[in-house]
Amino acid sequence: MDLFKLEPGLAIWTWISFAILFFILARYVVPMILKNLQEREDYIRSSVDKTAEVEARLREIEGERSEILKKAGTEADNLLLETRKRAEELRKTLTDEARGEAQKILAQAREQADRERQAMLEQLQDDLADFVCEASERVVRFSFTGDRERELTREMVREL
Repeated sequence: MDLFKLEPGLAIWTWISFAILFFILARYVVPMILKNLQEREDYIRSSVDKTAEVEARLREIEGERSEILKKAGTEADNLLLETRKRAEELRKTLTDEARGEAQKILAQAREQADRERQAMLEQLQDDLADFVCEASERVVRFSFTGDRERELTREMVREL
């Protein structure tokens, strides 16, 4: 078989073709491939660095969020306690004011009742004095219609 036979001319042209191809690849293609590989490596490295920065920032933000939530919870609790305290103070103040107002109204009602009782008592005394005068007039058959007699009768009724 002639396939495995060595021909020096073909070998030299093969080596020359290989050298030209190697030169072209080494001169133009390999630098572009290496440049692209380097760019790709730099891009991946920067992406990994950015990812690490983003993760660090995310952890930082998570810490801040936790801190803010704790602070908000504490402020909410304090606000709720303060609101309850103010509501209790307001309730106590309103209750005290209502009691004071009720006592004031009750005192006024008692004073009014005392005045009315006194007026009724005076009216009753006057009516009794008139009754005594009229009864005495009928028994004695003397008129007690004078102002002096009526005043004396009223004084006697008041002394009773």
